[in-house]
This record gives sequence, structure tokens and C-alpha cells, in this order.
Amino acid sequence: MKSGITQWRAKEVFQKVTDANLKAMNTAVMVVERDVKTHFTLQGAGNASPRGDKMHYASLPGQPPAIDTGVLRSSIKGVVEKKALGIIGKVGPDIDYIAARADVGTDVEYGYYLEMGTSKMEPRPYLRPALKRTRRQVEKIFKEANK
Repeated sequence: MKSGITQWRAKEVFQKVTDANLKAMNTAVMVVERDVKTHFTLQGAGNASPRGDKMHYASLPGQPPAIDTGVLRSSIKGVVEKKALGIIGKVGPDIDYIAARADVGTDVEYGYYLEMGTSKMEPRPYLRPALKRTRRQVEKIFKEANK
């Protein structure tokens, strides 16, 4: 009898913790996603190139991408997945998305390459800096959820 009560309580506690962390992860993903979207460079200080009837000024290496059409910025999505052993939150271009076309991150392939760089281009990171900027806020969200 005692183990049945213990098992029931353990399951109830696990579910409450999971629900609290799921809610916290959703909040954290929104915080990071908002930060990413608000820190793109409006006009870069790098090379200028014509884009239709206007000029595009690229961002410098190490700076977030400069907005040209806004497609990348508007395509950034976050997702939270509840797995058997935990909760996963993702924001931004995901290499899994590029490979499998999953509904997470962005459907703009160059987003990954801007973040990580290529053999011909230095990175223009926008996700890693957002995680760095929001780290304390995200930690606070989880601390509050698990009081």
C-alpha cells in the first residue's frame, strides 16, 4: 500500500514539475525569440551592393545580419518539445530543419550560414548573442518555476 501512495505522489510531483518547466520553457523561448528579432542590424557598415532599386549594406563580421528584406527576421520561430526525459526549447535556424524541413527555426536556409559562417564568409551571429543577453532572464524564469 505504501509504495502505491509513493508512486502516485511521485507521478503527481513529476507532472507538476514538468508542467512548471514546460510553461517556463515556453516563456524562455519567447524571450529569446523576441531578443533575436530586435537585435538585427538595420543597416550594416560593410560592403554595399545593389538590390533592385536600392542598396544593401552588409553587416560586418561578428555583427548580427543587416536587414535587407526582413525575411530571415520574420521567419525566426521558437518551439518547445516535451520529450520522455525532458523539455527542449529551440529558437532560430536549426540544422535539423535544413536537413529535414521540420517546422522549427526558419525555412530560410541562409540563416544557419549567417550564424555559423562559411568557408567564404565570417559569421554574423544573432542567436548566440541573444542567448548570452537573455541568460539571466531565462535562469530567473526557471528558478521562479521551480520554487
